[in-house]
Amino acid sequence: MNQKKNIFFIVTFIIISVSCNTKLENNKNLSNGNLSSLLFIKELHDFGEIPANKNATAIFNFSNSGERPLVISEVKTSCGCTVPEYPKDIIKSGKSGQIKVIYDAKYPGRFKKTITLFYNGKDSPKTLTIKGEVPYPKETDSIIK
Repeated sequence: MNQKKNIFFIVTFIIISVSCNTKLENNKNLSNGNLSSLLFIKELHDFGEIPANKNATAIFNFSNSGERPLVISEVKTSCGCTVPEYPKDIIKSGKSGQIKVIYDAKYPGRFKKTITLFYNGKDSPKTLTIKGEVPYPKETDSIIK
C-alpha cells in the first residue's frame, strides 16, 4: 500500500511540475509581445451631415500587425442604432480585414457612437468612433430658432 501511495505522489508531482512549466512558457510568450495586434488606418469616421431615415455606412480597415493570428471575439456598440459587421474567422499575422458599421439615422441631431472590439491582443479592447449630424425637418427649424 505504501508503494502505491509513493507512486501516486510521484505521478502527481510530475503532473503539477509539467503544468507549471507550461504556464510559465505561455506567460513568457505573452510578456514578449507575441500577441496579435490591430492596426487601424483610422479610428474615427465623421459622416458630416447625413439624410434622415437613411442608413449610413462606415468602413474601418485594419491589419494584424502582431505575431499571432487575430481573433475578434466580440463587438459591442454604445447604441442599438449602430450595427457592426466584423470578421468571424481567424486573421493571420500580416493579413487585413474590415469592420463595417451601419448607422440608422432615424433621429435628428448630432450623434457620436462608439464601437468596442474585444480580441486576443495586448491592446484589447479597442474603441472606434462614428459621428455626424442628422438635420431636423424643415418645419421644426422655425420652432427651434
